[in-house]
Amino acid sequence: MTSQEKALADFGRWCLLQSREQGGCDLDGGGVQDQAEQLGLLERVTVTEPCGEACVCAEYSSFPQICLRLAAGVQS
Repeated sequence: MTSQEKALADFGRWCLLQSREQGGCDLDGGGVQDQAEQLGLLERVTVTEPCGEACVCAEYSSFPQICLRLAAGVQS
């Protein structure tokens, strides 16, 4: 198992445990994002312009800003 495969398995395990602890409720988006970043599945990138037509960063603030993206190798 590669380190990324382990990180994805750990992330899935964390999601399941969090869901069970919350009584089957939805997961907190901030918690999901923090856990994925901690496991190296997301990484922070400084951007100076929108990454495309569907860029949500452009809706939040002016550029430059920090964007969270899937880490290399995590993308399908």
